[in-house]
Amino acid sequence: MRQFGIGASELEAALGSINAVSAKFAVESSDIITAIQRTGGVFAAASRGVSSGKDALNEFIAVFTSVRATTRESAETIATGLRTIFTRIQRGGTIDALKEYGVALTDLEGKFVGPYEAVRRLAFGLNQLDPRDLRFGRIVEELGGFRQIGKVIPLIQQFATAQQALIVAQKGQGSLATDAATAQQALAVRISKVREEFIALIRSVGRSE
Repeated sequence: MRQFGIGASELEAALGSINAVSAKFAVESSDIITAIQRTGGVFAAASRGVSSGKDALNEFIAVFTSVRATTRESAETIATGLRTIFTRIQRGGTIDALKEYGVALTDLEGKFVGPYEAVRRLAFGLNQLDPRDLRFGRIVEELGGFRQIGKVIPLIQQFATAQQALIVAQKGQGSLATDAATAQQALAVRISKVREEFIALIRSVGRSE
């Protein structure tokens, strides 16, 4: 809540987004929460002026999910890698280097476009390069360094997954209430069955000698 500036009234919607994404993709709710604890602050700071609150949180969930669902590395490892990438992606040297490949990470006013939009532009711009191309390798190393290559590549190549996860997160803000209602209905059915079985037991006992 503090990292993304989410108020108490928005907490249910935020948890609903996490719940919905974890139900649709190969990522656990606990993974997403761990990633938020480790990297949410960096992402929120990089998103300032572009998106905020639940919107920024949903974008972070989407980006993290695209990597987690692809690599299956631990949430802690991925979160650490993303923190490095989101920090490096805003550096002037990185932005200038990417311009050479036709990828602009700043708007017309020279301001950073935000981490989610930056990943989208990278995915679109580098889609034309063969992963075996030496230029692709240089860009990947520029973004994450040698140690984070395993996170940069799926982050770029699996952006379609991030887009899908973002849609699910946005639509799933009320999923907690829906799931709770479903659980209550299931519980009501179970209670009804127990009641019927109890009545049947009483009848059986009453009729027996």
